[in-house]
Amino acid sequence: MTELALPVDIQRVLSETEREQLKTDILDTAIEERFHLVYAHLAEVKAFISNGVDLIQRLEEATYQRHPQVHTDTDVIYIDSGPGPYSYHMLEEGKTDLDDKNYHEWNWSRKMDRARIRTAYTLASLVTARRIEEETGSIKSPQTLSEEDFAKYGPYLMYTSVSWQASHIKHALQVARQNGSFRIPDEKLVMYEKFRNSKGEIMPITHTEDQMEGLDLPNNPDGSKPRRAVMVSHSAHFVRIVSVLGKYPGVIPNETTLQLFPIPTPKEAVIPYATAELLGTIPTILVKQRANFTPYTNYQI
Repeated sequence: MTELALPVDIQRVLSETEREQLKTDILDTAIEERFHLVYAHLAEVKAFISNGVDLIQRLEEATYQRHPQVHTDTDVIYIDSGPGPYSYHMLEEGKTDLDDKNYHEWNWSRKMDRARIRTAYTLASLVTARRIEEETGSIKSPQTLSEEDFAKYGPYLMYTSVSWQASHIKHALQVARQNGSFRIPDEKLVMYEKFRNSKGEIMPITHTEDQMEGLDLPNNPDGSKPRRAVMVSHSAHFVRIVSVLGKYPGVIPNETTLQLFPIPTPKEAVIPYATAELLGTIPTILVKQRANFTPYTNYQI
């Protein structure tokens, strides 16, 4: 197995005192924003916030202390879309930014989707190179892999998002393929902007809960379920993901090992992003009823 070296920034990991203060601050804000709702479920909300902050910090620690392992049985690398464009130099004609208005107030959010995609591409390259070495004995640098290498040995690269984001990423990947910086062929790409909900309805993706409820991992060419699916995202976002998966655990096949692959959070975003994700997930559980306080836990890091 190969380790993917990630940037080191210990400021992303909070002290015990800072963690406890963050838990208190988030709980106070939750009570202030939704007093009656939160107080009716106070014990559950308090435990959810506490466990959520602890999970986020464990994932942040994993990005530099225990680098997530690169496994050659990885058949799918899934990117849960994030805010910001892939590149301001690759926007569609006439565009100056994406339409994720909720995130424009946070400058640190502008490169999150790019970071997830670039990490996933690096991971796909490492997996492909290792498979070539295992199956043929030939050693190839991940930077020298061809489309044919990815087609024959590579995992699927999967990306789901809202429609305007899908349009941007398709355009950006086309530009990147033309300049030679992206070499995964179309047959190894899985992208969609609509999902089938639990009622069987086809709906547009608008939120993380749509992406998880409608998660449709591709089968291998022989029809078998993926042996391992790696999810790439930022640490705080995984709290929302596993909470929604707690509501829809059946989307992960029994045959599939789910691995969470956290990437470093911008240091200025550690507290506000954790706060936003935890506060946003509480109404997803209590109002929308599309997530659970008890998260999906059958995963590796």
